[in-house]
Amino acid sequence: MNPSPQMEFRPQGAVTISTIVVVNVIWWMVMIAAIGVGTTHLSRCPVQPNIPIYLLVLGAASILSLSLTYTQSICESGAVYVLSSACMTLLHIFSFGWFIAGTYWVYTVYPPSYTPGAAQYCQKTTFQFAFVVTTLVWAVLTLTFVCGGCFILLTCCKTVNARNRLIPSRNTFYGATSDFQENTAGDV
Repeated sequence: MNPSPQMEFRPQGAVTISTIVVVNVIWWMVMIAAIGVGTTHLSRCPVQPNIPIYLLVLGAASILSLSLTYTQSICESGAVYVLSSACMTLLHIFSFGWFIAGTYWVYTVYPPSYTPGAAQYCQKTTFQFAFVVTTLVWAVLTLTFVCGGCFILLTCCKTVNARNRLIPSRNTFYGATSDFQENTAGDV
């Protein structure tokens, strides 16, 4: 049942669906790995003990968020839809805050020492995994905002350009376009 009959959905192409599936599978694998790395090295980063916890919680929150997204797409109306939407909203707010905190924890200790017993020691796999995941997420977010901003700017320019061509000026007939500025019949 479609909750909004006014909305029309275009069928998605095979390339779009394949891309979404591949990105989801890769993200699932990375987040399962984050849970594994965070769990196995939980006490092996004394310079910043929150980095393994950051990986563990980031992975669990992302997997829960993806699961709720799938649940929401299956149940398009009713209590399950409303409940999953509310949970997803809270989870996204929490995940954003957690990601900001994790970014602070990872980047403030860069570069740590990978020698056990050193003052700035952090287990190499744990730190490098957290650093790479955090940096990639920031790069994707930046790219998304830049591309979105360019798209919005392009859409606005096209709209203004179309508006200028369609709105009559005081010297022409309604809707007529011409570079010739001589008075024509019908001008007032």
